[in-house]
Amino acid sequence: MTFSVPEATKRRAQARRDVNWSAVVAQTIEERLKALDLMDRVLGASQLTERDVNEIAHALDTAVAKRHGLAR
Repeated sequence: MTFSVPEATKRRAQARRDVNWSAVVAQTIEERLKALDLMDRVLGASQLTERDVNEIAHALDTAVAKRHGLAR
C-alpha cells in the first residue's frame, strides 16, 4: 500500500524519529478493520444502508477521538 499525506504533515512526522509511523499506520488500519468486521456482524441482518453504517462509524470515531482528547 502507498499513502499520501500533506507535505506539512510529512515534515512533522519526519521530525519525530522516535515514532515508527509504519507501525502506527498498520495498527490504525487493523483497528478500523476490526471495527468494520464487528459492524458487519452486528448489522448483518439490519435494514441500515451503507450510508447509515458510515455515519455510525464516523460518529464512533469522533466520540473516541474526543474521549482521548484528540478532537473537540
